[in-house]
Amino acid sequence: MAEPQVMRSGAHWSGAAPASDDEDIIPRDIRFGILENPTRQWLDGDFHKTALIDGLSIFLPEGERYFIRALKYYAPKLADRQLAAEINGYAVQEAFHTREHEEYNRALGKLGYDVEAMEEPVRKTLRSDKIPIFRLAVTCAIEHLTATLSTVTLRHPQFLENAAPAYRRLWMWHALEELEHKAVALDVFKAATPKYSGFKRYMLRTMAFNAVAWTFLVITLRNLRLFAKVDGVKTGPRFWARLFWVLFLAPGYWRKCAPLVLKYYLPGFSPLNKDDHELIRKGRDWLYREFTTLEAASAPAVPAAE
Repeated sequence: MAEPQVMRSGAHWSGAAPASDDEDIIPRDIRFGILENPTRQWLDGDFHKTALIDGLSIFLPEGERYFIRALKYYAPKLADRQLAAEINGYAVQEAFHTREHEEYNRALGKLGYDVEAMEEPVRKTLRSDKIPIFRLAVTCAIEHLTATLSTVTLRHPQFLENAAPAYRRLWMWHALEELEHKAVALDVFKAATPKYSGFKRYMLRTMAFNAVAWTFLVITLRNLRLFAKVDGVKTGPRFWARLFWVLFLAPGYWRKCAPLVLKYYLPGFSPLNKDDHELIRKGRDWLYREFTTLEAASAPAVPAAE
């Protein structure tokens, strides 16, 4: 792994101070300084690896605002006050994510990418949902996708080993917090549908997931072309063959995600995995250690005694 480097101006990490492991959802107010130091092909110097992950950021500001609205609609209606409190912690985490990914996307704009054109289909799709329970089902589906990506990221931190440090920190932070709150949306969905039959709840949940997965695929492939156009990368057969290689063979992002994604179709699906606690512990340890090292590196030198 590359050695930690002090972040550029605009970054701070005081929000990464260690918290109690008894806390399930910990909002961390961290700035990563990516807007001040935008980097093209920041992962292994590889277009496909970088563009796939940059493409995720395109979805996130609008998506996270959508999630907050979807869950907060139900918060005052819940009899379970603990779950209502978890919605508040979830919303604060997502608000920090929104801020950082807005800056991330502005950094993409500084590199010459047409972020407005990339974000437009995301906005159009998410703003078309008017029915609260469908918005909640869509939120559950997207949260499952992000939790899957986060689980794979924390299980395989070597995927980001050769990333530019600020980008690696941001995505590790985001993965950790997605894992911390990944059960909240589905818990709210269950609490909001007490009169639904198990079959009706299952059909709504899985149909929303089908719609989300298809839309995500279409927009991702469309935006890859826009990234490639700016980078001067030709999108011929070799381009798509390389994409297949990265997604399914080496490192095989989607191949590693597929078993977790498909669990969503199980009638008794639970978002909690047996290794969640250990992954969260490792993610917290990594984050605190990373920023402790940065803190030490940025501290002014103490003059030696005469």
